[in-house]
Amino acid sequence: MSESLDSRQLEAFVALAKNGSYTETAKQLYVTHSAISHSMRTLENQTGCRLLSKVRKKIVLTEAGETLLPHARRVLEEMRLGRVALRELNKWGSRHLRLVVEPALCAVVLAPVLLKFYQEFPQFFIQLEVHGYGDPVSLLENNRVDLLLVEKPQTGDQIEFLPLLADRFVFVVNSAHPLASQTSVSRADLAKPPCLLLRGSSHGRKRLDDFLCQRGLALNIIGEIECLDTVKEMVKKSPVMSILPGWVVSEELKNRALIALPPLRKPFEQTWGIVHSKARPLNHAESTFLKFCRQRVAELG
Repeated sequence: MSESLDSRQLEAFVALAKNGSYTETAKQLYVTHSAISHSMRTLENQTGCRLLSKVRKKIVLTEAGETLLPHARRVLEEMRLGRVALRELNKWGSRHLRLVVEPALCAVVLAPVLLKFYQEFPQFFIQLEVHGYGDPVSLLENNRVDLLLVEKPQTGDQIEFLPLLADRFVFVVNSAHPLASQTSVSRADLAKPPCLLLRGSSHGRKRLDDFLCQRGLALNIIGEIECLDTVKEMVKKSPVMSILPGWVVSEELKNRALIALPPLRKPFEQTWGIVHSKARPLNHAESTFLKFCRQRVAELG
């Protein structure tokens, strides 16, 4: 058997195996009796096997036919599933959503957005990578992800940045920390306590380092952690200080679980948003994801 088998012949073969009648199969497939007979002769020629036999006016399968039948059914089912997948693709423009998000945005913004997205697109496969290092834009340019939810990257000809929110970073400590009650802090004050950073992109870390250098701030950095909740818990329960986006600690500042130190004359700022490739416009699902992100940011105020 060197030739590829025709799907219409396989469809007729499976129907004939079920009906046992050329006439009934022809009616079911809306073709003539002779068309079914011709298809079966061609199929037998292509397989080099006798597939059908007539017993008391009923068509039955030979041993070769019984061997071919489960394979034919699987082929037809795979083709049916393929057509369904393509219909869904035509309907939504995609079947998956591949995301890269920076840690600061993951819990506060992304979690409720993904819940709404799943309710709108339950058939989608969602792939999420929390990216705290390297250059996430390269993943986009190499078509390994669909959208980035990150700090504003350096400009590029192949990408477009859609801003969601801009924010100021604040130095935070717990209420028992020696700096918590001070009305002003100096560079020397900020240099003393151990400082734990939230790990972000290499671009964001460079901007922070430049900011600190320009203001003559030499923090006592003891580490970087990718998990925002872990950083906040460390600050709440130890004499550790951190510098975090104001919106990610807004609730803790309200209930005084964390205390924001007096702001510097010119604080560190970042703009967060969605990055996508200019090579193609956002499809329906991606546009909906962007809408949900904007709604979430509006809820955060």
